[in-house]
Amino acid sequence: MKRIAMVCALAVSACATTYEYDPTAVGDPEGSARAPRSKTSSQFVRGVYADLLGRAPTTFDFTLKSNGATLLTLPLDEQAQLINVLDGLGDGLPLRNVLVSGLLRGSEVTLPAKGSVSDARGYIREQFTRLLGREPNAYELEGFASAWDRDAAVGPRTIIRAIVGSREYQSQ
Repeated sequence: MKRIAMVCALAVSACATTYEYDPTAVGDPEGSARAPRSKTSSQFVRGVYADLLGRAPTTFDFTLKSNGATLLTLPLDEQAQLINVLDGLGDGLPLRNVLVSGLLRGSEVTLPAKGSVSDARGYIREQFTRLLGREPNAYELEGFASAWDRDAAVGPRTIIRAIVGSREYQSQ
């Protein structure tokens, strides 16, 4: 028993290594650090339309007809309507998520079926680059990829919704 205790003590003392590092600043230079600011509703709407639909919000005429006769025609500005609704809420984040979900399920967005994506990690990297302008770090990539592999409901639409719903995408 005494011999085992001595071997353990030697093993612990052999592994006890101390490292010293010089102080290092991370992020913005000292004194200029800022918390991320949320995109305005206008910035968000224009950005999500460009990223998901490849176009800017448009203005179109809404026409109400009855028995073939035009009763009412109203010009509708997609951007103005969405901004007014988002700004009219105390917290527009839930509605931003509903907007993204609606756009991703609309006919203007074409997403591949999960089964047709041969390289999930490649698809995830592509979406990070396209939507955030950077590669995913190892933890992000593994988290998304393991969810993709584990859960049949996680596919292209889920990946895009998660990235667009992230604080990074929502901030300027």
